[in-house]
Amino acid sequence: MLYIDFDGVILDTAPLLFDDWINNPHRHLLTEEDKIRYIQSSNWHYIINNSLVINDAIYYLNNISPIKSSILTKIHSQQEGIEKVIWLREKGIKQSIILVPYRLKKVDMVSAKDNILVDDCLQNLREWQQCGGEPILFDIDDDGYDSWQQPNKENYPKVLNLSKFK
Repeated sequence: MLYIDFDGVILDTAPLLFDDWINNPHRHLLTEEDKIRYIQSSNWHYIINNSLVINDAIYYLNNISPIKSSILTKIHSQQEGIEKVIWLREKGIKQSIILVPYRLKKVDMVSAKDNILVDDCLQNLREWQQCGGEPILFDIDDDGYDSWQQPNKENYPKVLNLSKFK
């Protein structure tokens, strides 16, 4: 089975999601729980409907077998999950959509064993590989770093778009 992350792979939500966060001069004083509350209270309808699709992701998703693939996305609130599902369905995406509550890991929701995960977060890929899965880094900038500017020291295979999977 092929599992595909949403944020940073299908849709570039970070610029709109973290715009206010980045402009907060006191953000370094805020806790992880403050960050979670910020994400939870964000206007997900606006973020999802105004973020850019990454590298023709919708086209490629529509050409990947929905029987052999699913969207596996972390969510921080019910509203975030609802907006992601509505948006994907409006785009004609047929894959199953698995919502991962933020306190859980992707490997808690599905079996990684012998399955592929395409993700822009190295931590998710490490956990996936530790559970017997095949990790693939979605490296939008082709620079060897994940979306949080962590270097791909493990040299996971990488892709710049989803065309390999159609």
